[in-house]
Amino acid sequence: MITDDRYFAEAHLPRELPHRDAAVSQLSRALAPAVNGQRADDVLVTGPSGVGKTALARFILRKLDEEAAVRSAIVRSLGKTAGAVVRDAINEHPAPVTVHRGTPTAELPDILRDHFTDPFVLVLDEADDLPQTDVLDMLVGVPNVSIVAIAHNRAEWLADIDQRYR
Repeated sequence: MITDDRYFAEAHLPRELPHRDAAVSQLSRALAPAVNGQRADDVLVTGPSGVGKTALARFILRKLDEEAAVRSAIVRSLGKTAGAVVRDAINEHPAPVTVHRGTPTAELPDILRDHFTDPFVLVLDEADDLPQTDVLDMLVGVPNVSIVAIAHNRAEWLADIDQRYR
């Protein structure tokens, strides 16, 4: 029986993810180019609530940071506008720039391009409604930003992407 309540805290991250070797390897391979200063692959991580999708992403980000100080951020995107998601990403990055709610959304991709000169892994958590926003349009042209989208249903998410980009 677990009696220490910190293990249930969302911020708790175990040192190992038992029985997740395949998922750890797959996500590690996708993000490995960032260790060498290159843009990593974009990834979609899906599964039901509570299976550890976010824990997996946080685990890999910690390893990337330990290996090569790869910059990353986790932004919850559910219910947010595209501008709010990208503003949060910019504000989570250690670049010497901060944007506020009044910064025009159209300027945000240029700010990313100008200030994100090293690989940056952006985890968009709770990204189920992401395909209905302009977030991907805003981020796709930024050379050093890699996206890890975390959602519940792979088929629905990809169908929404297909519908948007037909």
